Amino acid sequence: MTARIDHRQRGFSLVELAVVLVVLGLVTLLLVRFLGTAAHEQREVASRSLLTRADDALLAYAMVNSRLPCPDSDGGGIEDCAAGQVGRLPYKTLGLPDANARRIRYGVLRRPASRREDADLTDKRDRYDPLQVIGETGTELPLNPATANGLDLCWALRNAGQLPLDTGYLHVTRAAASSQPEAHVAYALALPRGGGDFSSHQSGSTPAFDSPRRPQGPTYHDRVLAVGLDQLWTRMRCGDNLAAAGHAHFNAAASIALMHVAMKDYKKQLAISVKLAEANVANGAGAVLAGASATAGAAGGIADTIAEGLLTFGAVATYKVALASVATAAAVAVTITASVMTGYADSALTAAEQAYEDVDPRIDEAAALEPQVLEHAKTGDAAGLY
Repeated sequence: MTARIDHRQRGFSLVELAVVLVVLGLVTLLLVRFLGTAAHEQREVASRSLLTRADDALLAYAMVNSRLPCPDSDGGGIEDCAAGQVGRLPYKTLGLPDANARRIRYGVLRRPASRREDADLTDKRDRYDPLQVIGETGTELPLNPATANGLDLCWALRNAGQLPLDTGYLHVTRAAASSQPEAHVAYALALPRGGGDFSSHQSGSTPAFDSPRRPQGPTYHDRVLAVGLDQLWTRMRCGDNLAAAGHAHFNAAASIALMHVAMKDYKKQLAISVKLAEANVANGAGAVLAGASATAGAAGGIADTIAEGLLTFGAVATYKVALASVATAAAVAVTITASVMTGYADSALTAAEQAYEDVDPRIDEAAALEPQVLEHAKTGDAAGLY
């Protein structure tokens, strides 16, 4: 028996091969797009992380050095205070280990003025003058020796917030209208998306940054982080520290000094009270004597009236005796009242003299406490924020 041999071969048809190729093409396309999206997202995450770390480094630098760093002018990572308001981030000055930070555009508000009105955030100088009591008056005076610290940076932020908008100094523009300035900021950071070139304001040298809220578009692709004046004020806790070290402590010193002066004035008033009490005692003694004299006079009048009555057999002088008796009783009452008032005056004199003596130790304590509290207030100012 002869076996039959099947010469037909099995394999992919053209249709099946075409389907496989289409599927492989779609998978490849999706994979390429996924990898591209993942790489883009990775770059975005890296950019956000870099800006966040730069922001944290700037805040830490400000807290430690009581000022913000100047921009870097040549990309070497070292601040250059002759560079103006805008340049590259001085990442080496900040202690950032990532050299990619040199790509960050950095701007800082530098608006110099007289010492009390100064708003140059890169200049560490003594600006804040707390209230000090000198003698019996209070005035705002710089401490001696003057100490520049975080309180003075807070004062510079306060000054900057009170100044009008000037496009010659660092500012951001409006989110919906990038050609219009919106407000000054303490500092701003920017990175171009995708590692390319900057667009819009970040590509120039003017002290302007786009708003962090500006939407992305075909002609704009920068990432901006801007820290406002009030935002940095809050992050550094300027309100709490300035109120405590700059006002509360010196207010306590002022209160002690004013209390010292008030207690001296009170002692003068007590001296007057002692004199008045002595005068009241003298008046009471005089009233007692006057009452005794009146009593004696009235008693003499009764004796005269009785003698007269004996001579006239009492017919005429009876009413006179009655009147003289009333006068005597009134004089006795006056004497008794004067004696009681004299007792009160004596008690008042004793109390006034005791109060006069008691106030001296309080004055001495206030005199000793006044310089101590003022010294503690100066120590608080010298300590700064942290």
